[in-house]
Parts: sequence; C-alpha cells; structure tokens
Amino acid sequence: MAERQRYDAVVIGAGHNGLVAACYLAGAGLRVCVLERYHEVGGAAITEELTPGFRVSTGSYVLSLAPRKIFDDLGAWDEGIELLERNPRFFAPFPDGTSMTFWNDPERAKAEIARFSPRDAEAYDAYDDFIERAARAMDTFILRPAPSYEEVASAFEGAPEERPLFEMLYQGSAADIAEHFFENERWQAVVAASGIIGTFRGPRDAGTGYVKLYHSMGMVTGRRGAWAYVRGAMGAVTQALAKVARKRGVEIRTSAEVAEILVDGTGRATGVTLTSGEEVRAGVVLSNADPKRTYLKLAPGSAVPADYRAKIEAIQIESPVVKINLALSELPHFTALEGQDQRQGTSGGLFIAPSIDYMQTACEEARAGQPATHPFMNIHLQSAVDDTVAPPGQHAISIFSQYFPYTLADGTWDERREEIGDRIVEEFGQYAPNVPGAVIARQVLGPPDLENRFGLTGGHIFQGELVPEQGFDQRPVPGSTSYEGPIGGLFLCGAGAWPGGCVMGAPGHNAAHEVIARFNDIGGVA
Repeated sequence: MAERQRYDAVVIGAGHNGLVAACYLAGAGLRVCVLERYHEVGGAAITEELTPGFRVSTGSYVLSLAPRKIFDDLGAWDEGIELLERNPRFFAPFPDGTSMTFWNDPERAKAEIARFSPRDAEAYDAYDDFIERAARAMDTFILRPAPSYEEVASAFEGAPEERPLFEMLYQGSAADIAEHFFENERWQAVVAASGIIGTFRGPRDAGTGYVKLYHSMGMVTGRRGAWAYVRGAMGAVTQALAKVARKRGVEIRTSAEVAEILVDGTGRATGVTLTSGEEVRAGVVLSNADPKRTYLKLAPGSAVPADYRAKIEAIQIESPVVKINLALSELPHFTALEGQDQRQGTSGGLFIAPSIDYMQTACEEARAGQPATHPFMNIHLQSAVDDTVAPPGQHAISIFSQYFPYTLADGTWDERREEIGDRIVEEFGQYAPNVPGAVIARQVLGPPDLENRFGLTGGHIFQGELVPEQGFDQRPVPGSTSYEGPIGGLFLCGAGAWPGGCVMGAPGHNAAHEVIARFNDIGGVA
C-alpha cells in the first residue's frame, strides 16, 4: 500500500464540524489532513445546482445554533459568511384560510398572537423568559465537554417552584410546554413544532421538550432563537471554513473516501486506509462520521469492545425526514394572504402544522411504516431574500417534511420516492395552489437517500436522536465524558457527539480542544 506523509491529525469528513476541528488543530500548530469522500467539501451544509440557474442548500438550510465565538475565533466572517435576516421569523397558514405571522418585533408578534387569543398574548412574555433562562443554562455547557444532566439542572436559574416546569422542558414533551403556557390550539401547534424537527417522535412524546429547547437556544444572529439564511445558501459556511483551514496549512483532499481506521496492536488509532488502498498515518484520528458508521463500519471489529459495540448499536438513529428542493417559476401565492402582502409568507420560515394532534397523527402513521397522510412541513424560500440562488423572477425552495419512515411497510423508497414527493408538494398546494404547477425541477431525498448522499446512518440529520437519553454525557453512549472512545487516539467530532446536531460546529470545536490539550500534555506535536 502506498503511504503519504505522517500527520499529527487526520479528520474524516469535510462537513462543518470536521472543518471547524481542522481549523482549531492547525491553529494550534498541528499538521492536519482532512479527507472527504465527496468531490466537494461541505457534507450536509453544501450549496449545489439543482437545475441551471438554481442553487439550493441540498441538506441543511438555515443557520442558528453555531456559537458566534467559533466564527470569531477562526475569522470565518471575513471569508464569505453573510447572514440574511428573516422577518417575519415564520408564517403559519391554516386549512380554513386564516394564518399567523410571527414578526421579529416582539410587540408586533404578540399583537398577532392576540388575534387568536388575548390571553396567550399576555402569557407570551412569561413563556419567553422561561425559555431564555433555560437556554442560558445550556449556553454555559455548549463549548465544553459533555456535562451530566445534574450539572445542567443545577445551573437553571428558576425559582424552586419552577423545578417541575424545568423537568417538563428537559424530560417532557413539546406539547406539555405549549399547553402549559397557552390555550389556543393553533398557537400551541406553532410553539410545539420546533420540538419535533428532525426527530422521530411526536409532539406529545417525552423528550421533545428538550428538542424544543435545543432549537430555541441559537444565538448566531445575536437574537435568541432567530434563524438566518446565509447568502449563497449553506455551502457558503463550509466554503468559508475551508478557506480558513487552507490558510492555516490544512491539507483538504476530496474524492478521498476512508475505508478503515487503522488500529495498532496496543489498541490505538494510527491513521486510515482509503478505498484506493492508500494509507494516511496520523497521531490521532477525528471522525466527523456518525458514531455507528465510525465504530461499526470504519473501525476494525476486533478493536471495539463488545459492551461498547452494544451501546453503539442501541443508538436511536432512524430518520423521519424527507428533504425536497424545488426550482419554481414563481413565488407561492398563499390563499390565506389573498389581498395582503404575500411577502410576509415568503421571507421567513413557513410551518404547516395546524394542530398538535395533526403532527402526532403523522408520527403515528410513520411508526406503522406508512408515509404521513398530512405531513408536517417546515418550508424555506431563501430566494425571496437572496437574489444569488435563482434567476430573476424565479425561486428556489426547500421543504423539510415529516413523518416518513426509513423502512416503508409497503414498497421501497426507489418505488415510491416520486409518489411521496408528489404527496408533499400537493399538500403544500392546499395552502399555495400555484405551487404544483410552478415546479421547474425538484429533488426528493428520503431517509435512505440522506444516508447514501451524506453518509448519515438511518438518514438521521443529527447523527442520532437529540433526546435527553442521548444528550449530555449520554451522547453518543452513557458515560461519554470525552470525545475519545475505547480506541485510543480516535475522537468523534461530529453531531453524534455532545452537544449534537444542526449546523453548529460545537462538537468540532470541543473535540479539537481535547486533542490540543493532549498534545500539549506530551510537550508538543507528534
């Protein structure tokens, strides 16, 4: 086998976490090589042409959870990351032709809530304050090794009588939270919807309260919970990180798929072998692949202890997600906004989730192996605020939809992919009737497609469910206080490690800092 030069660290995967890790490692003076199986960097945070003139975020679609400190540390803002405000934050149409628009201005947002329930508008500040305090408790743990649940609980700043509500948020359901604070069914649904994103649980299922908190805590825009588009779509983030990495001396190799992690006789990782047969040697290996792919496919079976293998096999990682990317000849025209400014329905995110029970029913159908009859949809019309992603007068749209099982009870994804895509677009058409006839091109990615395209086991966008029993020091398995598992020198640096998924960068940051500390302890680079 051919062998290239030895590195201090080799990183498997040039997704955002792998690139963040590489940037920090190189900044500390380590010789770093990043190996990416695809022909371009980015992983799921990538911009690609759907059809001539239309550029889409193939996988991830908005930026929210990335700590600004990471981009500040790396100087990534100067390499092409430009955030675009989404105002309103979201628009929610309902089947009877009414709608709700949530504006960035809190008073304007509360006035909109008051149209449905004056009592809910009055309750909003107490709800928002509670979420803020819980998010602040989380803030202190994001850029550090995984805490225990008890550590996080002790950091919560609520009064003693609020402890049951805290437990509800961290261990209960998104529906519990929504129904505790609010009375209107439609507003409850909007509040609960952020607790199911990417998660194969319904809003009434335990653990979705934590998912809701997780999606509410982002501060990349400087405003809690505000999501942003990135000019040029999500590939602009990973392209910027790649520029930083190369300036710091990182070697990035694309079309370089890792076949196996090399482990020596002492049980320590010493590099990787590529599918070409080439060996790349390194002092440590950081894997941006998910835990199952890393320990069950890439690591030699003999190197993974049986008890650890059993824990990895038990990770909940089946996806309920379909991602559809559309090129449209025109913007959606919403029935609910007839005679009003249609832009309020297009410049932010769009939730189609009329009630909590609507979402729960969709989840139960998927658990039975059936595609949701009436799916939840989170729709993003980036071209409404970004003129770089579609030709003038035309538009690029992402539909993030649930619930659709990885394994269908009837037929296969190859047989039913387009039918399921039709169903989702037709459901969107119930709210914007011009959409089905405006489609120029589309891409439908079911869970197996997300797995094959991005290397995500089970098609899971977070490399495993983001629920409490797979959070904190339970991520990826119970007792995970280090990013290094049982194989010495092999570190997880992706979303399957604490704190988890979304385009965040914190796992890459944290794993890199643990590696840097190890090198410093032995007196410098290897």
